[in-house]
Amino acid sequence: MDQRDFQLNVGRQVRLHRKAQGLSQERLAELAEVHPTFISNIERGKVSASAFSLYKIAQALQVSFVDVIPSAPGFEVAPDYDTVDIISRIKKLENPQRSLYLAAIKGMLPK
Repeated sequence: MDQRDFQLNVGRQVRLHRKAQGLSQERLAELAEVHPTFISNIERGKVSASAFSLYKIAQALQVSFVDVIPSAPGFEVAPDYDTVDIISRIKKLENPQRSLYLAAIKGMLPK
């Protein structure tokens, strides 16, 4: 993966998590304390964001820093929109409702 591919993949991850949260680029920028055009440029792979900027964006998205970093080829498939949406919705639930959903999902997964 070269730098351009890396930037594009970071942008896809940021967009995926932003949309799953139902946030506009402007709102994400506000939460992350960056300029809205910076979010747009990241999502389009036009800039190489610093680790600290990506950390702030991940915090604003309420995801782990590694969730916005693309994995090395062949190691892991990036989650699709539906997966990210479901995870973000479950994270917002209060216990015991969250525990019930997690137990139900685990029970449906193949062993």
